[in-house]
Amino acid sequence: MKSKKWLAVLIAAAASGLAHADNFTLRMGGGHTTGLTYVGVFDKFFASEVADRVKARTPHQVRFIKAWGGSVAKVDAVIEAVQKGTLDIGLSPIGFEQSRAGLLNYSAYIPFTSPDPVLQQKVSNRMMKEVPALQASMKPYNAMVLAAMTSEAYGLTSKFDWKTIEDLKGKRIALAGTNAPLFMAVESAPVTLGIGEHYQALQNGLADGSLFFISGLDAFKLQEVAKVFTKTGFGSLSTLVAFMNLETRARLPAEVVAIIDEVAGEAAMQVAESSKQRDLDVEARVRSAGVKVNTLSDAERARWAALLKDLPSRSAKELDARGQPATDVLKAYVKFLGEAGYKFPTDYPL
Repeated sequence: MKSKKWLAVLIAAAASGLAHADNFTLRMGGGHTTGLTYVGVFDKFFASEVADRVKARTPHQVRFIKAWGGSVAKVDAVIEAVQKGTLDIGLSPIGFEQSRAGLLNYSAYIPFTSPDPVLQQKVSNRMMKEVPALQASMKPYNAMVLAAMTSEAYGLTSKFDWKTIEDLKGKRIALAGTNAPLFMAVESAPVTLGIGEHYQALQNGLADGSLFFISGLDAFKLQEVAKVFTKTGFGSLSTLVAFMNLETRARLPAEVVAIIDEVAGEAAMQVAESSKQRDLDVEARVRSAGVKVNTLSDAERARWAALLKDLPSRSAKELDARGQPATDVLKAYVKFLGEAGYKFPTDYPL
């Protein structure tokens, strides 16, 4: 009798486990295509690793429906799509989401930061861990930061050669809106456009230059319409973010959420490492294709940075006035970068 009772218990337990085995479908997307490093890593590594680990470690299964290239949400509408649940996970270049993700965009407020995506990722991880205001800033949008990722190093693709900041006067530069002050300081004319529109803008004369990564010459074929790339030293920025809908997280089993978070952290570091290598690989490739690659001198970087000296404090005060502790966030960022070994070309008063 005793053995029969134990057998009944085991059968009941097994049946219970089977009853709680669920299949989950997550919608993941963003405005950019898989040609960009951060999207490519989430499209392949993140999606497959989450599915494999969930299957191996839990009774559940997860599959992803992917919507890249703006098919569900364009670059300036990803957070809204996550908020409404149109996307469960959305990847966003937050320079286009200033009204919602202004505090998370902290690294864009301090120009001429480290060009090393791996160093920036380590600092970004520390910021998310030690500055709770960053995560809290997304709660009003029914979203959380799944991964704050770093970009490749920003530089200027141009149809003209240049050496000094005076050479930029009057030039029209295609860029994300939050980067406009960088060029207004040297009397250039910012043209706010998504990277997918830069080719046509350069081709038809709407823009003389494009602020983006050197990989844009390759991925978006900018080398067909512009033959100069200048490594400005603007740096790698923590401005690529994977957001997750809070209601989606709440309905998923805890063990599935833990795996998603685990893989997201690994994906962020993979983005940084891939971005660092991609900068090197693409530079070699476009040089061989006839693109002239320049490096802005330290003296010109310092001159440009001096013109932007008050930009961080102005940007921070605007957010402070909206109830977001941007000054404290920027102070933490500068402190963490300094502790990681990076020195800015000028001192920014905060």
